[in-house]
Amino acid sequence: MKQASGVLVPSDATIDEYQFYRQGVGFHLAHALTWLDQLSFAVELLTNYDYSKKISASRADHLIYNIENYLVRVNAAYDRALQLVNSVFHLCVHEEHVTHSVIVTNAKVQHRPNVVAKLKALRKILDAYSQDRHTIIHKHSLLDEKMRRIELFYQDSILDSMPAEKKANLKSFRANYLREFVVAKKQEFSNFNAKLASAIQELLDALTAEYTFQKTQFKARGF
Repeated sequence: MKQASGVLVPSDATIDEYQFYRQGVGFHLAHALTWLDQLSFAVELLTNYDYSKKISASRADHLIYNIENYLVRVNAAYDRALQLVNSVFHLCVHEEHVTHSVIVTNAKVQHRPNVVAKLKALRKILDAYSQDRHTIIHKHSLLDEKMRRIELFYQDSILDSMPAEKKANLKSFRANYLREFVVAKKQEFSNFNAKLASAIQELLDALTAEYTFQKTQFKARGF
């Protein structure tokens, strides 16, 4: 097997440039759309904690992990978009070197100002969580006051020292507190996902003209 634009094909297969182009566009389009699906799954995972299973992670651990996982992953949607633009314009920039500045300053991309505008609009939307992502990856866990309060509520050492009545009250209070927090967070992330999906759809619409142009060029060259 060999790899062409991220797609594994038989080693003895002959791939012309037009096939290479279509495979590359299809590959990166599929992965961009799959990424959106995964962000939707991430919202669902906020409430899939199974109390019936004995695991070392508490309900708070599970919640914090999934919130931080969402924040880390959501900004990667822009990387997927850049890879797609690289493929549609047939720039042939190596995947490892695809960055915002490389793509938006490329002469071919500059001739499609609508694409540049949609890319920048997408990036601006993602700026809402870019600092959180940077903090989680390069510094420390997210310092959200409510989230850290939940983490404190679910520490076993706090319950161990409490009499039965106070322990029951705390368990009831923390369950309600967590539930309200999760409902609000799921709504926040779901709204953001919808906004993100809309921006990506607008980018795809803007890319249509270039994709059509590229196919015309290939056909003119006899592919």
